[in-house]
Amino acid sequence: MAPKSEDILPKSTLGIKPPRRRFDNKQNYAADVWLEDKQETDGAEGLWRIHDDLYDLADFINKHPGGRDWLELTKGTDITEAFEVHHVTSGPEELLKSFFVRKAKTKRNAPFTFKEDGFYKTLKREVVKVVKTLPTQSKKTSNFFIDSLLVLMFTFSVMAAAYWNYILGVISGNLLAMLTIAAHNYFHRRDNIRMYYFQFSLMQVREWRVSHVLSHHLHTNTIDDLEITAWEPIFQYLPIKKTTRERVMVYLYFPFMWLTGFHMNFIKKVLPLLKGDYKGYRITDLTPFILPFIMYLLSGQSFLGTLWMWNFIVMIASLHFFFVGLNAAHHHPDVFHDGDVPRTTEDYDWGLSQLDAIMDRKEISGSHFLVLTNFGDHALHHMFPTLDHGILEHLYPTLYKVMETFNVNLRMVSQLDTIVGQFQQLSKIEPNKQPPDLFKKY
Repeated sequence: MAPKSEDILPKSTLGIKPPRRRFDNKQNYAADVWLEDKQETDGAEGLWRIHDDLYDLADFINKHPGGRDWLELTKGTDITEAFEVHHVTSGPEELLKSFFVRKAKTKRNAPFTFKEDGFYKTLKREVVKVVKTLPTQSKKTSNFFIDSLLVLMFTFSVMAAAYWNYILGVISGNLLAMLTIAAHNYFHRRDNIRMYYFQFSLMQVREWRVSHVLSHHLHTNTIDDLEITAWEPIFQYLPIKKTTRERVMVYLYFPFMWLTGFHMNFIKKVLPLLKGDYKGYRITDLTPFILPFIMYLLSGQSFLGTLWMWNFIVMIASLHFFFVGLNAAHHHPDVFHDGDVPRTTEDYDWGLSQLDAIMDRKEISGSHFLVLTNFGDHALHHMFPTLDHGILEHLYPTLYKVMETFNVNLRMVSQLDTIVGQFQQLSKIEPNKQPPDLFKKY
């Protein structure tokens, strides 16, 4: 497979300067490296940048420890998109004024805007009105679903080890995958116990808060999207030149990557420990080992037997998780990927950029459980990530009303369309010459 280099990857058609070490094939491009590179390109001068203003939020961190992790992760970077989409009401904007330091000296690296009369800000104002009228039951239902998945996952895992039954192991693995996806509903918010359910799969909340929340969610399908970078050079989602062999081999590579994704993520997390690097490690990183410990304690199985069944369960969960996640919304020839011709390179409303980079699945929307366990209602989740997944279904009338005003649409396709489309995108070598058509019939 060709190495990752500036020669084979396209320049951003949005004018985004990529992270410095993105093209360094020798560098394990992890979340911490991406954050360090982001500090070089964002012009935040060691502070926190929002639009063209710089703020010192250190005092805020000390007074509000609940948000400490988020603010420490983002120090020295441009948090414009994160601030806009994670705060639905205008209260934080007023609070922010007391932390103003000075104007930024450089232009923002991102092309996205949040104008008051633009699509996203208009939608956000309308959504605020609706959210105030909604019952709280949706959140309670989400909590019930995820807690039930946790109990069932532990129960079937212990039974799989006790009876040495691979069918029970498969059931447990699928429950673990659904639990992991459902936990994604919780780690866009302040620290809470349910977000750590995500870590039973060998994945880590902190790394995903960087790669998924701060990178992918905000700069979706751009050259700055860490969830695209992470799969390179094996899988190239951006439209570049690819050999026939590379285009064919993805069909063979993908099932293997789906099966081993959780384990590979865990190995990447452990490798720095072997080198004596303990930076960023916390006691919560031990969460994945709770499951095999309980299995060993309650099943009566040998240590090696328990270890084998646990790894089998994690492998099944990985297959399920990555199959669902990578086919959820973003990769299709008709979806914008950096290198394609964009809608615009100036005054690009962030909300419209999300509609350009997302398709939603017909089969998932309308079911609270399916939305929670399948990355459903994806466009609304991207635009309002701190809102519970159960609330999103109530926002569609508002979304459709605002979209009609701006003459755009949300592309609703079948699950099969997204699966086929992902492989088509991986084989794609020519960029789109026209921006996404949000009224194309599917």
